[in-house]
Amino acid sequence: MIFRRIHLHLFAASLVLGGLACYGHAEDAHLGRMKAERCLFLGNSITICPQPNTKSMWGLSASTPAKDYAHLLVGMIKAKTGGSLTMTPMPGDLPRWYYGNPPLALGDANVLNIADLFERNYATWENSRIQRQIDGKPDIVVLQFGENMVPGDMEKFKVALKKLVADLKTSSNPHIFMPSYILGANAGVDEIKRKICAEDPSHRVFVDLSGVSKDASNMGAYGHPNDKGMETIADTLFKAMLTHSTAPSSAQ
Repeated sequence: MIFRRIHLHLFAASLVLGGLACYGHAEDAHLGRMKAERCLFLGNSITICPQPNTKSMWGLSASTPAKDYAHLLVGMIKAKTGGSLTMTPMPGDLPRWYYGNPPLALGDANVLNIADLFERNYATWENSRIQRQIDGKPDIVVLQFGENMVPGDMEKFKVALKKLVADLKTSSNPHIFMPSYILGANAGVDEIKRKICAEDPSHRVFVDLSGVSKDASNMGAYGHPNDKGMETIADTLFKAMLTHSTAPSSAQ
């Protein structure tokens, strides 16, 4: 009887230790020199939006969630690191947000459409609109936005973007990847992104995706990337991450 109790205790202990080992492996995930345990996507409809006539959320116009660029990219990172990055899309039933409205109930979502929060309201930007996401201490951040920006003072856009990346740096100093304009072009916006990335090259990377929409075979419904276009975006971002994460330590 005593032996059986000892055996049961040992078995229980082995389960706990085994669980800790699995947890530790996921928590130690790295892509090169980059920690890769938590991700954050802040984008527009290319990243995530309600699909036509539904509340299902993924990037327009991928055929399924698994084929949008964010899901593809996270899959590539997980395959490379053996880690367990998770994606939590923002709710699909949230109302449109306008300046002066109460904060949106974003919860712990780490894949957000900030077309209303940032692109159309960068002149009044406050990081408190996504404070919970910043406080989530992401390791890898993708900032994909610009296409829905209203005409305005580019200096205000610069101030807003600098405020966002500064708070991210203070929170967890993540590696931030900023895609260029994907749909069409806006040299002014892209130049601001380039300069802000150049201010901290060890943790910020500008990624040129301007060629995606120039190839008609990449484009689908609603003038957005189709599955091929989404794959091109994911591949380009992943290559940028690999290059950045394996750069000489002196550049890090």
